[in-house]
Amino acid sequence: MDLITESWLPVVTATRQQKKISPLALWDEDILDLAYPRPDFQNGAWQFLIGLLQTAAGPENEAAWRAVWYDGMAQDAWRQALSVVAPAMQFGPQKPAFLQSHEPLEGENSTIAGLLIDAPGGNTLKLNKDHFIKRSACQRMCPHCAAIALFTVQTNSPAGGAGYRVGMRGGGPLTTLIVPEDNTLPLWKKLWLNVMSGQPQVEQAQLPLIFPWLTATRTSERPGNSVTPDNAHALQAYWGMPRRIEIDFSATQAGNCDLCGEHSEACLREIRTKNYGVQYEGWVHPLSPHRQSIKDSAAPWLALKGQPGGLCYKDWLGLSLQSEDKFNLTRPAAVVPAMSKRRKMPATRLWCFGFDMDNAKARCWYQHRLPLIITDEPEQVKAQAKLALELANSALSLLKKHLKAALFAAGGDAPGDFSMWDLTWWQGTQAQFSLLLTAMIKDPMQAQPETSRRMAQWPTYLLQHMFMMFDGMVLSGSQDDSAILRRQLAARKKLEGEYQKLKVRKDFTELAVKPQERGNA
Repeated sequence: MDLITESWLPVVTATRQQKKISPLALWDEDILDLAYPRPDFQNGAWQFLIGLLQTAAGPENEAAWRAVWYDGMAQDAWRQALSVVAPAMQFGPQKPAFLQSHEPLEGENSTIAGLLIDAPGGNTLKLNKDHFIKRSACQRMCPHCAAIALFTVQTNSPAGGAGYRVGMRGGGPLTTLIVPEDNTLPLWKKLWLNVMSGQPQVEQAQLPLIFPWLTATRTSERPGNSVTPDNAHALQAYWGMPRRIEIDFSATQAGNCDLCGEHSEACLREIRTKNYGVQYEGWVHPLSPHRQSIKDSAAPWLALKGQPGGLCYKDWLGLSLQSEDKFNLTRPAAVVPAMSKRRKMPATRLWCFGFDMDNAKARCWYQHRLPLIITDEPEQVKAQAKLALELANSALSLLKKHLKAALFAAGGDAPGDFSMWDLTWWQGTQAQFSLLLTAMIKDPMQAQPETSRRMAQWPTYLLQHMFMMFDGMVLSGSQDDSAILRRQLAARKKLEGEYQKLKVRKDFTELAVKPQERGNA
């Protein structure tokens, strides 16, 4: 199967019809989005097409980028660009094969479900713990689904036992893409927002350095054989292959695919795997935010991972603008500052997604859409937003402290998992923060009364939300024990008193004063 000419990508059109296209048809203005049945496939296919655009047609400068944005790409030019990378896009039994081991793999076959990150693993099956995702959920996979499943598992490759390498961003990386608020834009424009300029044209001789399956696998049984940006092409960031996988194209069966439901005369059923695949070191992926220890400037930049509970607005600053806390310096994915420099573009947001992994176990899939700053005063907005987030975080710390004092005799030493308090707090205050942030982005210098009003309301709103959570969790029921009631009321009073004394609250209140009033003080 030729992944360039085969119509294997499910899409939805402007008239809400679904069909399949090949990458050759990507520039059709009628195509609005991909249409995969699984969110990890949907997001994986976005990354596949972004990588394909970046590799085959990456613009040499911003002028070339804008020329494509406004005019699209001629079909002949696109066909010629894809012809360069076509040798790497062959999916089938003949080697080299897309994202599969260059060498034949020995060993026993396993089920095709091994291509799914959330499929139950060997130990789960042995202990009979496959309660939510059953071992028989996927026994047949059509070639179209198998191709994107293979890309998705290689891109998000989690830990899988001794010698089973994680992806170049680590297992279960967080991916952030630029997406327009106007969902009626054609798919190619949505993808093109994530293509960066400044790339020389790819030549045939460079293909083995970009697509690792085109040459002998650089295995990692011994130290010192890692793949780094120094011994590979920078574009391999989009085509990492940490897993040694070989699909058995002889073990096929006619029937309906267990994932998409479509009939295929050659559903795939088995794969072979082997450990000690490619080990990546030193890569900074352009589609993921990264973090570095603030104590060691020589420490590696590590891609952010999915977390329990997903993302909330407290994470936004590091995903949209560079930020730091007591421990780490966080910077956004490279596509974010690249987009921020472009002017007269449509309104955009940040699409964040990824698995929350516990080693090899996928606990949940999360995805969010967060605001993206496009402003002439990014540092001003950054300073304002940082202080607003610090105030929200300090308020939460006080709330948790006094909730424990009210609910437990042991107070702050009370044992237990209180992570749900955090989640409730961030989710409950997110809408108000979004309004505040929107005002900051539109009017970073506080020239409009609306901006100063929203900023002035933020400390009061946080106090009200603290009381709402406290009262709902502590004082909503009847209390017969007067001593406990006195303890609870005392905790509530201290909560307000300590919040009013917070230095960050006073700093933010001062920041909320109109600049002219601050200057006249």
